[in-house]
Amino acid sequence: MEIDFQRLMTNKSDEGLQEYLDNRTKFIPEAVEAAINEMQKRGRIFSDEELAIYRKEFQAKKEATEKEEKKLVGNQWKKNVVTDISAPAYYSESAIYMFSVFFSVLFGAVLLAINFRSTETKKGVWEVIAFGIFYTGLQVWILSMIPRNTGLTLVFSMGGALLLNFFFWKKYIGKDTKYRTKPIWKPLIIGVVIFTPLLLAAIYGGAE
Repeated sequence: MEIDFQRLMTNKSDEGLQEYLDNRTKFIPEAVEAAINEMQKRGRIFSDEELAIYRKEFQAKKEATEKEEKKLVGNQWKKNVVTDISAPAYYSESAIYMFSVFFSVLFGAVLLAINFRSTETKKGVWEVIAFGIFYTGLQVWILSMIPRNTGLTLVFSMGGALLLNFFFWKKYIGKDTKYRTKPIWKPLIIGVVIFTPLLLAAIYGGAE
């Protein structure tokens, strides 16, 4: 879901709005433009020269961003990643995919649910959790009926990971929403602690 910057700025103090203007190189143009619009509504007067300078800066930054996005055309999951501190922080699409494949689709679904809780609407949390539980349960049930096949396990996990990113992410966050990436160390440690014993049990159990 796209951020409503205009609505966001209405809740900012005059000092908060000024911070967007003073540090505009740190923010995306849409956020600064919304801050300027809100300042004008509150009676702040900008000269035509000032506005022209800002518009020129915004256009240059947008063109630079578009240029970077074209470089990333081969990796669609990185094109929405920004360093702008006004953008929301999410576990990235690539992180969701990797955790789903190497740990479980349920694990990836939990990370995506955490992302959903950070959105304005907070929609989709229980839907994606339910999907993760159902998909992982279905995967375990199907794979239990056929000979152990690591390749097939990966195929199932990759399918679930793609559904998380291409359906749930696009539906509840938006395919063009810009965001900052959250560190993955905490979920990585949790995943290793939980799944290492299970992996060892599967290895040594299968060897008996």
